[in-house]
Amino acid sequence: MPKIISYTPSWLSRPSPGFHLFSSAKNPADNKKSSERLSNQSINGSKPKKTHIGHVKTIARRGTEIFVAVDNEIRWSDLCMLREENEKGLRRRKSTGVGTTNGGSATEALKYPVGEPIQQLSISPNGTLLAISTSHTVHVVLLPGSSELGQGKTGPIKLKGNNIGPTTHVLSQPRVIRALWHPFGVLGTCLVTVTADAVVRVWELDRDNRWSFDSPSLAIDLKKLVLGTSQQGNFSPERTGRNKGFSPDAVGMEVVSACFGGTGSENESAWSAMTLWIGMQDGDVYALCPLLPTKWAPSNSVIPSLSVVAVSNAALQDDVPADLEESQRQRDQYRWMSDIDNQEPKVIQGSISSSSVRVYTRPSDPGPIPRLQGPFSIFPDDSEQDLELSDLHVIASKIDRDLMDGDDSDSEFEATNEEGLSAAMICLITRSGSVVLCLDLDGVEGEWLPPQEPLNHLPPRDSSLVPFEILETLKHENALVEWPAFSPDACSPHAFFVTHSQGVFFFSMDPWLKSLENELQNTSTTGSTFRIKVLKNGPGTLRERLLGFDQERPFKQLGPATACVVLDDSDLGYFMLTSVGGQPQATILDKPGVETPEVLPIDDEHQYGPDQSTLHIGPPRSVYTVPESFSANSLLPTFVNKQVQLRHKKLLKEEVRLSPVTLGLMTDAHRIVSDETHRIGVSAADLFRRCERLQEELHDQIRHLNNTAYRIEGLLGKNSDDYRVDGERGGGEKGNAVVLKRLEDAKDRQKELVERFERLRGKATGSGGKNLSEKEGLWISEIHQSRDALFQAKTGKNRDNGYDDEHDVANSDLMKRFNEASRIAQDLLSRASEARGGNSSSDAGEERDRGFRVPAQLQRAKVHQVMDLLARESALVDAAVLRLSHLSVSG
Repeated sequence: MPKIISYTPSWLSRPSPGFHLFSSAKNPADNKKSSERLSNQSINGSKPKKTHIGHVKTIARRGTEIFVAVDNEIRWSDLCMLREENEKGLRRRKSTGVGTTNGGSATEALKYPVGEPIQQLSISPNGTLLAISTSHTVHVVLLPGSSELGQGKTGPIKLKGNNIGPTTHVLSQPRVIRALWHPFGVLGTCLVTVTADAVVRVWELDRDNRWSFDSPSLAIDLKKLVLGTSQQGNFSPERTGRNKGFSPDAVGMEVVSACFGGTGSENESAWSAMTLWIGMQDGDVYALCPLLPTKWAPSNSVIPSLSVVAVSNAALQDDVPADLEESQRQRDQYRWMSDIDNQEPKVIQGSISSSSVRVYTRPSDPGPIPRLQGPFSIFPDDSEQDLELSDLHVIASKIDRDLMDGDDSDSEFEATNEEGLSAAMICLITRSGSVVLCLDLDGVEGEWLPPQEPLNHLPPRDSSLVPFEILETLKHENALVEWPAFSPDACSPHAFFVTHSQGVFFFSMDPWLKSLENELQNTSTTGSTFRIKVLKNGPGTLRERLLGFDQERPFKQLGPATACVVLDDSDLGYFMLTSVGGQPQATILDKPGVETPEVLPIDDEHQYGPDQSTLHIGPPRSVYTVPESFSANSLLPTFVNKQVQLRHKKLLKEEVRLSPVTLGLMTDAHRIVSDETHRIGVSAADLFRRCERLQEELHDQIRHLNNTAYRIEGLLGKNSDDYRVDGERGGGEKGNAVVLKRLEDAKDRQKELVERFERLRGKATGSGGKNLSEKEGLWISEIHQSRDALFQAKTGKNRDNGYDDEHDVANSDLMKRFNEASRIAQDLLSRASEARGGNSSSDAGEERDRGFRVPAQLQRAKVHQVMDLLARESALVDAAVLRLSHLSVSG
């Protein structure tokens, strides 16, 4: 897990401008209506109503810039500028004694009329548009550039924008669940809205066309689509204003969350970014693929990979038998891809910082509305597991490299990341805080309804997700008021954060990611049961609690926690930011990397000191945040000015008289004062406990430092008479002698290990398999005799005793044969040198190069790869010939 370096920095704590960026009112006296409302609630003894339903995502980022929604107001800040302004103020305060507390040019107020509290903010992929979502309305505003913000203007900056669906997304219509930017939208101008009544709308925004903000380009009612049997059906939602009665089809189709299956990256599978995943309240999960606008701009790897798959499936359709539904799906994908391949894309130049994009038109065949795939079964039917979903998050599967290697098209795709899973991962979180990790092993591909009503209605295809792991993050007694939300990680695509009112949790799937991918890529089933069991009993998903809001706040918060945002910046580092009750909470994390193994002692038997524990470094502690009860203005003056009648105010200036009016005034004032004093008392008690704990921890640190200093002095030789190994004065060895002895023991042990290794290596080389046979022994003896004869022939000496014997050398047949072979070799070498001429040097190099042999395994792999490519090309040629024959017959 990423190591926590520090918690909320000082430039986000009270009274810095970064703290007021998230608070509802910088000066409580300015919010008179809120004071009156709280005063009335205190007098009546009632509690504030909780009208919030769904997760809160009111923090959006664009690089290091953040946009924060507080009630119905939008604020901007640059975290880097905010930190620099705070450092400048501290330096100015140290030098002159006077420091500023205003944000200067680091914060701005953005003005746009929104009638309800904002619940979600979402920035378009190119960073030019901001989607503002309330409970029932959606607005899209044009964001100023980074250079236009932070100029220190006096007033708020007015934003230009439009209301999305002024007759669709209104208070009288169902709630807006999510407003998502399509990953393949042209220059980030395609918005997808999902409402609670399971209606998906695609908006292709054009600032020059006002009608694009009033009417969606595509609207799909999932309640009708789930029962659809052909494309001839009407899947558009009911018109606005029509009374809606009870329908059995609407049971179980209440949407709580939705997200796309990818971000449009080149390393993802082609269908991921055009798949919309929808989560229902009762735990059902659906997928809509492909969901595209009329004009869309895919990444460089989408068209080549889909084209290869579609053509290959169409070519092998006649050879491999498949069911009717699978054949229909492959034919639909082939027609869909044929329409795209026949198009000439339009190249549009983006902004100055972005490159040009290729824009395609959505194919009209098979149709714009895909089939609704699902519901995906997660647990068996007899399981008692009940899922009440709150949010879902999808991690796309990686692209198939083999498809891209076999494609001959001129694609700009380059493989940049080989990590990942070949199967998509669907992460679900329930209202009770249970995180369910599921694998989509089958994969979701484009699928459409048949063009006409089928004669025989086939049963729906069984779709399932494989649950891999279930993790708990929340206490079950808080399940009815919690809406946990996912947040993607900025460093790893296989890690995410979960935020709710109890804290922020970090999850990482890196411990088992490679093992699972190796198992998925392994085609052999031998030993798979054992390997899966080992993987199941392994370390599992890494889970760590980064923040605990219940420990930071002495009393319960009235509002939910905001989904955190994570950024990775060279100046800020690995930074996580969220907000709870109008107060920012942040952590600065260490980037995950290769962990250094712990250095084990050379010999545990050698104890060189009385205490083996190292210096105790406590965990980083979050900065103390002053509770609002210490700085909030009292509501008693507001009560006197607004609630007390004019004819009773004179009683407050006179002597206290026992009367019903006086008793009523004192009772109402007591309700206000008792509530305020209770909050102050709880906050003061919490501060007192923190101070006591700080003193105890300080004493522990001083004690550990004293022990460490005592050991260091003993090692350096100072006061060595007082430092003994056995801890007794006058006995044992001194510290320096112990260290030297331990070093010598380590050297001796290393030398012994080297000697043992050499002995074992000699034994291993000497013990060579089974005994030699009789023929092998005779052959070895013959080789030895030949060796001795050659040695005697060349040197004239016997190999054994070394005496001269020239007569035997002259008469040796072996010597004659040797001389004859040498003469022939010299003759051949001379002829070869004459034939080569002056190129002897270069030919010699080529001859040496030809001496290297290619391994047989590599040759077979290359031949197998070439045969696969030839088979694929043959299939494509056969398919083209078949199509041409069909055309000639039909013509």
